[in-house]
Amino acid sequence: MDWKSLQGKDDWKPFYIMAAECMKIHHKRGLPCYKWGDPGLPPQDLFAIPNSMEGALGYMDTQQLMKVGNYDNDTPQARWVCEHHGLDYAFVKMHTQPCGMVVKNHFDVNGSLLKSNPVPFGTMEVVKVLHFLSDWQLGQVIMLGHEAVTNWKSGDSLTFPWYMEHATANANSVEERHMLFISGVKRGTHSSS
Repeated sequence: MDWKSLQGKDDWKPFYIMAAECMKIHHKRGLPCYKWGDPGLPPQDLFAIPNSMEGALGYMDTQQLMKVGNYDNDTPQARWVCEHHGLDYAFVKMHTQPCGMVVKNHFDVNGSLLKSNPVPFGTMEVVKVLHFLSDWQLGQVIMLGHEAVTNWKSGDSLTFPWYMEHATANANSVEERHMLFISGVKRGTHSSS
């Protein structure tokens, strides 16, 4: 199914209906909510820690602030991500989650990937990747569906389905959490390949 068709009348209603149904089927089948990927660290200083705070879900909420850096497909950062994770196209966000912040459970409509990618893509081509750039610290957690992820090491990565509801928290009192949040198109499936 073409991703743009899930946009509906600019309210993404078809997306939310389909994502919720896909997640129910996924859980009913007993499938894992995520899979560990290939570990690896990007070249030193490729991803600078962002300074600007923004609302993690696109609006300002004092509990959900995140330091975010965005990298379109034509940047060296996105090229490294594509090479490492086997993608034809990627929209990358460097997320630094400050201490005491949460991102409430939500689905991603992948609007940035849709806007920045010049070639249409479908639901079967979308890849979601988390690539950790700092070691796990007590109080830090990523929630994917009904599973919680902890104990990661810097360089670890995981993938999860586009329809998986997710959330994050950093309840650590000292350490920020650094991670790449990647929306991409699988290598070899993108019609520009």
